[in-house]
Amino acid sequence: MEVMPPKAGWSQSRKKTAESSAPPSAPPAPPDSKSPAAPAWPALRPHVWRVAGLWALALLVYSNSFRSGMVLDNALAILRDARIHAATAQNVGLIFSQEYWYGNVSTNLYRPLTTLSYLFNYSILGNGANPAGYHAINLAIHAVNILLVYLLGLLIFRRAGLALGWAGLWGLHPVLTESVTNIVGRADELAAFGVLAALLCYVKSATAGGPRKMAWLAAAAIVSAIGIFSKESGVVVLAIVPLYDMAFGSGRPWRSRLAGYAALLPGAVAFLYFRAAMLAAHPLTSVPFGDNPLEGASFWTARLTAVKVIGKLLALFLWPAALSCDYSYNQIPLFSWRLDWEDAQALLALLGCAAALAIAIRFRRHAALFFFVAFWFLALAPTANIFILIGSIMAERFLYLPSVALAGCLALGIGALAHRFTASPAAGKAAGIAIGAVCLAYSVRTFVRNADWHDEVSLWSSAVRSSPASFKAHASLGIALAGAGPANLDRSVHEADLAIDILRNLPDELNNCVGYQQAALCYRTKGASLPEGGQYWFEKARDTLLRGLEIDREAQERARAIHLAENKGRYPGGQISLYLELGAVYLQLSQPKLALDILAEGRAINPKPEFSEEMARAYRQMGDRDGTAIALMEGLVLKPEATELAASLVKVYQEFHAGSCAVGTSASGSSIDLACPLVHGHLCAASRNVALDYRRRDLRQKATATANTAITEFGCPASLFDSPE
Repeated sequence: MEVMPPKAGWSQSRKKTAESSAPPSAPPAPPDSKSPAAPAWPALRPHVWRVAGLWALALLVYSNSFRSGMVLDNALAILRDARIHAATAQNVGLIFSQEYWYGNVSTNLYRPLTTLSYLFNYSILGNGANPAGYHAINLAIHAVNILLVYLLGLLIFRRAGLALGWAGLWGLHPVLTESVTNIVGRADELAAFGVLAALLCYVKSATAGGPRKMAWLAAAAIVSAIGIFSKESGVVVLAIVPLYDMAFGSGRPWRSRLAGYAALLPGAVAFLYFRAAMLAAHPLTSVPFGDNPLEGASFWTARLTAVKVIGKLLALFLWPAALSCDYSYNQIPLFSWRLDWEDAQALLALLGCAAALAIAIRFRRHAALFFFVAFWFLALAPTANIFILIGSIMAERFLYLPSVALAGCLALGIGALAHRFTASPAAGKAAGIAIGAVCLAYSVRTFVRNADWHDEVSLWSSAVRSSPASFKAHASLGIALAGAGPANLDRSVHEADLAIDILRNLPDELNNCVGYQQAALCYRTKGASLPEGGQYWFEKARDTLLRGLEIDREAQERARAIHLAENKGRYPGGQISLYLELGAVYLQLSQPKLALDILAEGRAINPKPEFSEEMARAYRQMGDRDGTAIALMEGLVLKPEATELAASLVKVYQEFHAGSCAVGTSASGSSIDLACPLVHGHLCAASRNVALDYRRRDLRQKATATANTAITEFGCPASLFDSPE
């Protein structure tokens, strides 16, 4: 039996909804064989007011989220992604051809429409680095999703009150804050929008004919593609739509549904094509054990631990008291086969999952319950680490779409209890009061949780409280405290020590070098704050970084071997933050030559301007004026667009070579005169050094291109580039 909208479109009369005495478990009414007429305003008015009221409550609950800063990964995705800083065709092309974390972290995630939405905020709306506009868009998308859940509730429950309760239980739940308040959670919101909207469009297409049917199918194709191109998990729409038919569409032959299913395929196929093209041009990546410890576990250990995580996510939905933005190693211990409490949790979760599936199958005739249970497992599947291992072992953002089903089960349960223990005429009111009380409790917890996202210190302080065994929570809190002023530095180094203690006993192949770099930054900041000198802290930072460097170099060797085996060419990776930080520590220890060596090694991995700046500092510390200028010039040869290096070079010439021809002045300001013999000599020396470095790394095409540019465009002597040494 198929659930379709009643004759008044999405609406129902008050008599057939709020005052209905049928229990929520009752099967849906038979569908009308005719296409629904356009809903009249009197019939729509109650629904408009219900949704508007729920939106107003959501706005109130999330009102304090607009003050949240660019915390967690937001700075990487927005402030440090040059593609979104100007609305140009070139940037749009880069968004659709490059990975999600372009220029920052290589994860091979492909979410172009999410990145395009950041460009809309940054460049079109002019929000730039102001987070309020991004939060407004996130909340607007969430409001649309609340509406979609309400509309789906009208189809499934045939009772507006229960549909409103479902939408409220879901839309106000505090576990959703990581997707709504955290700006980069927009990917989850857009993916959920694609799934829910496509499902509703598909259902509407089943009641329409001719051009209207084609319009609804076209809409389903578009919104499903939006979801998939926003986050990979949006692909579950291909399973959710047939699931709806399994639960509610037994009256229709399968052949009549094929057009609807086919409408969902173009978006998925296009996504796979563009993502494959992106992957072909990018290096292979591996998930760090610290982010997802399942990567280092045996098959069954990993799967049983993943089942335990499913149980923990369910528990978070039922009791969202302790929420965290991070569950890295070792917050979720691996299944140990010792049958301790952690193992017992995994086994209980396994039994719970099996029982849920058994109940859904056993009570197959209860269409709504069957739909919700199956929806939960299908929506969770892409992030459950059961079929494929992903970049995180657990995250609350994974619940954004699956919790739609959990909220539906909760609404069903409250409605069923109200009918069981309350006289039939008052059952609806009792259920409404109970759902309202739960929504109120959720609203308070959500409002309080939003405050945790205010800044890095508040966010990671809450993470440490809820995930005390996570190395990343402690390391990140240490970094946040290090930047929060001298009064917080003792706490900062304490958190850094806790992070290292968690990582200390891991073997190199499982260890996390980033944790060591973050801890070292805390130690260096502490040392730099001491007026009498922080030799102890600088040495502690150095030793910590050298340990991290051992871990990183071994990881690079493993990655190179994999790249060779897969014919992917040279592996360009390495954690450049380690090299930058170690260079800075060597300079604090007055060891500029060691700083130059490690900075040159890091710049060979990624020629970021920061390396050239630090190398210039090393030469300055050595008293080498020419070396200071040449280091900055090398950075400009590697990255001509690095305007910050040009500005630094102007200051160097003005300081060391005042009165020379190196710097010219004009109405637009000071600039470097490349025709000046001093500057020309530095440019040719820098070009030679860069070409030699390319040759040492067997990048002969780049070496030749650098030499040709220096000779033909800058007039450097060809003899400088004749010998590789």
